[in-house]
Amino acid sequence: MSLQAGIEAKDPEPPRGSSGPIAIAPTLSQRAGRTGYGGFRAVIKAVGTGPRGSRALTFEEARSATAALLAGDVSPVQAGAFLVAMRIKGESPAELAGMTQALRDAASTVSESPAADRGPTIACAGAYDGMVDAPHLSLAAAVLAAAAGARVVVHCGATLGPKHGTTPADVLAALGGPARPEPAESRAMLDRCGVALVHAGAAIAGWDALATLRDEIGLRGPLHSAEKLVDHLGATHFVIGHTHSIYRERLQGALSLLGAHRVVTVRGMEGADVMRAGRPSASDSLGPIELPESPGALLRGDRDPAVAADLTRAIAAGDEHGVAAQTALLSAGLRLYVAGRCASVSAGAALAGETVSDGRASATIDALLGV
Repeated sequence: MSLQAGIEAKDPEPPRGSSGPIAIAPTLSQRAGRTGYGGFRAVIKAVGTGPRGSRALTFEEARSATAALLAGDVSPVQAGAFLVAMRIKGESPAELAGMTQALRDAASTVSESPAADRGPTIACAGAYDGMVDAPHLSLAAAVLAAAAGARVVVHCGATLGPKHGTTPADVLAALGGPARPEPAESRAMLDRCGVALVHAGAAIAGWDALATLRDEIGLRGPLHSAEKLVDHLGATHFVIGHTHSIYRERLQGALSLLGAHRVVTVRGMEGADVMRAGRPSASDSLGPIELPESPGALLRGDRDPAVAADLTRAIAAGDEHGVAAQTALLSAGLRLYVAGRCASVSAGAALAGETVSDGRASATIDALLGV
């Protein structure tokens, strides 16, 4: 889809999963005005003229602009100007929804194997730039939740700035799995054991090249939020990590516009989708979720993916009983709660703990790795 085609569309289709069309303002090409600028320069002008002159893009404008970025239809200078301008202006829920829809449009789709109803698939993602101050336990939480009956998709990309931290893909590779599974491999994981890792670089056309440009810019931008909202492998439920409280409503609002069935945002460690150990914080559309606190508990440690992989195995086997296990179990409980498998996060954590005791958690790791 070209940028111009997206700008001039008169009757765009609503995003997949939405309940109806999103209202579209007059097109950017119609608003070129005295500058005479059209195309992507008009997009930059709309978002980059300062507090008094900038405005939010409509859903379709944001979708078209992001599609152009992914397709490489704009110059690196224009792409950089747009991303920095959006960083300064800040994203509205409709803009995030439009950008997310462009990422979804560019994502590979893999048909699900026919089977009985397995319950909802939950897409889980935190900051794609990873974790640097503690071991990444998102995959551990997913394994525990899947062992208790949830279907969990963890997604991330290759090492990304500005943090260049450890990602769940790094942890999976350290466990002996593929560092960059192809979409069909990810689907096979999910069908095999109820948990899968999706690599954005393999799944979304244009993501790798755009990630390189984002690294050159060196700042987080709107795509750092939008990429967390992609519905990989047919996900309808979401657990999304963030750092700053202002993003709670933006992320929930964007996914609501896109027709998500259930959304929980986690103010996690370093923006991850795993809980903070001492004072966990998560919210849904109704507000904060009640969570057990452990005052003074703090998770810190080596960022080496091998450390996280060893912890993941130890937690699943019941050989780890400290803060790391507490963090993974509570985060697994949240996923089970979102999946409707329990009435509270605490009850979900207890269900996850049972999978450790009876060996299901360790067996799920083996199945994930195809052992």
